[in-house]
Amino acid sequence: MRNRYILLNLCLLSPIFFTKSGFAQSNEPIIKITYPESRAIFQRENDNTSTIYLSGSVYQPVDSVQARVQAEETGQGLNTNWVTVQRNPQGGIFQGSIRAKGGWYRLEVQAFAGGKVVSADVVRKVGIGEVFIITGQSNAQGFQNYGAVGAVDDRVNCVSYDNSTANSLADPPAPSFQQLTATSLIGPRGQSAWCWGVLGDLLVKQYGVPVLFINTAWAGTTIKNWHDSADGITAKNIFAIGTPDENFPAGMPYANLVIALRYYCSLQGLRAVLWQQGETDNIPLHSTRQAYANDMQYIVNKTRSDTERYPAWVLARSSYNLGQVSQDIIQAQNDVINTYNNNVFAGPFTDNIQIPRFDEVHFGNRATNNPGDKGLNDLAQAWLTSLNAVFFASSRPLPPLPQPVVTVACGTTNNSLTLTLPTLYNSYRWNSGQATRSIVVNKPGVYRAILKDRIGNTYLSPALDVQNPIQPLTPTISLASNPGKVVDNQQQVCADSNLSIIANTSMNSTGVWSLSTTNVISRTITLNKTGTYSLQAVNVYGCKSPQPATISLTVRPKVPTPSIAQIGAYTLQAVLPAPTGGQPDLFDWQRAGEMIPQNSAVVKVVVSANYLVRAKTTFSLANSNNLTCYSDYSTPQAFIFDRSNGGLSIYPNPSVDGVVTIETLEDLANAGVEVFSLSGQPLFSSNVPLMNERKSIDLSGLAQGVYLVRVRSAGFDVSKRIIINR
Repeated sequence: MRNRYILLNLCLLSPIFFTKSGFAQSNEPIIKITYPESRAIFQRENDNTSTIYLSGSVYQPVDSVQARVQAEETGQGLNTNWVTVQRNPQGGIFQGSIRAKGGWYRLEVQAFAGGKVVSADVVRKVGIGEVFIITGQSNAQGFQNYGAVGAVDDRVNCVSYDNSTANSLADPPAPSFQQLTATSLIGPRGQSAWCWGVLGDLLVKQYGVPVLFINTAWAGTTIKNWHDSADGITAKNIFAIGTPDENFPAGMPYANLVIALRYYCSLQGLRAVLWQQGETDNIPLHSTRQAYANDMQYIVNKTRSDTERYPAWVLARSSYNLGQVSQDIIQAQNDVINTYNNNVFAGPFTDNIQIPRFDEVHFGNRATNNPGDKGLNDLAQAWLTSLNAVFFASSRPLPPLPQPVVTVACGTTNNSLTLTLPTLYNSYRWNSGQATRSIVVNKPGVYRAILKDRIGNTYLSPALDVQNPIQPLTPTISLASNPGKVVDNQQQVCADSNLSIIANTSMNSTGVWSLSTTNVISRTITLNKTGTYSLQAVNVYGCKSPQPATISLTVRPKVPTPSIAQIGAYTLQAVLPAPTGGQPDLFDWQRAGEMIPQNSAVVKVVVSANYLVRAKTTFSLANSNNLTCYSDYSTPQAFIFDRSNGGLSIYPNPSVDGVVTIETLEDLANAGVEVFSLSGQPLFSSNVPLMNERKSIDLSGLAQGVYLVRVRSAGFDVSKRIIINR
């Protein structure tokens, strides 16, 4: 049987106050996904798979992070198994990726520590599907109040960034997305769902994957406006010549397109740029076939040189304006489409859709349901016909680019952090204002950087959520059996037992135990060797507490196993082979497997049975803590009750020194012990208040001979002869 240890009178040094629990259970999250956002859609490749790059915060040290995707609804994707995206994440951040089939998913992560799941998080509605940038002029941009129909399917989404008034040349804010409703602004400039909500529903129904739209179109633009602004030349609005609005804002309209290509395509990927323009180049400009084709090809090429990627384009064949069409414009668009290996594809022919139009040039949905009244719906159907299986098999999509890795290191003083990004990029801009690859932070906050390569493609670093305090508090130590109390730093255990203790640290920290020549990272450890052990708190950033906590353990030697000797007719004695070193020595006696209510070394027994005994010894420390250790049980000792002595046993008989021991079967109260000569002369008399164990009497003053010993009590009167033989 294993020994137990009993720690008595433990002194509570001080209560533990943490703003976040340092114990095993906490309501605070341990892991949180910070990228991607809900409704983010990543461009699938032609094998219907894509990589989702994910990152997030880890608020307590963990061993690994796993991720998986699960379809939002049955049939909306192919579930994956859990995969490990990062082992031993450092610095309060996890980063990784997971590859999956096209679909609409819940992105789930779980953190492991000590072989168990300790926390989990989920982002709903993350997609692998089709990403499109819409551009051109008004029949691409759209208008409000033209009868636009929002997407019915939740998987049709758009960027929610609005740059239609500010016309900023800066990067958009961190991407956010929304389901495409009838009145949505499809960021950065699209007005209403236009035909794109219906097209999105049709694409989702046809191909079973989510769709994301980004709209950079600008009403009233000519193709020269796009060419000039792409070249850094101020574009002129032909409908505002001579007015204060004659000039387009700096860089516009091309700037929105190239920003979208460098920003959203880097993050989400891209299937194609959808171009619908040509109406203004027909009326009033009457552009030539060659001029339009040259400008169109120039813009296609410029997007590729400005990104050093090769986005696909889909060109609508559009020229209808004020009741007139232009074969030159249509042929120019076909010329670019038919250029060999151009990754440019034929979009819908729109000049014959909804004639007459909702107004002189624009499509719209009328409230009536006559043929041609639903021009926006018809336009969406025409786009679907162009975006067919052949297009998806032939076009070369752009996959999302990997997220930069950020490393986090604790400063030498343990109260600051150094955040470092890779050297591969051309510029760095932190949300805290710095423009360097590495920054030092010494206060709580969320830190994220925007990085650009030499072309200007944009990357977002993972967000680091710095918690207070950066330097963890000095830890305390508790018994695993009583985690609410701080233990005294002097502890002891029995040799065949151990001491299980736990580290109490602030939530974002773990305990690092110094054990002999090794360090162990664990909240709970078990000790069974004498020594002094120290505990340092180390947090997820690698910062250490100001001081360690220490505990000294004394392991008491094994209590020797006693043996049993029968030393009288009714008496057994436990005999220890060596001193225990403790005080006092008590004993547990068993008879036939049951404890008997005696704990002295010498016990009275009156039942025939096998008896066992173990020693229990109490040790003390200077701090008044006591510990009781147990030996193993002895081998069984058989005891057979002797009925022949009449209930009185006197031994040794004969006695060589005159000292004899008296035992009685019964426990006698006020027992009288008398010694007589054989002639009846009284020689010795004594009264024993309770005769419940053996008693010794000294008759050494009597001469050698035979004597009579009489023991009397209420209901008991027995005499026996003894011999003193010197």
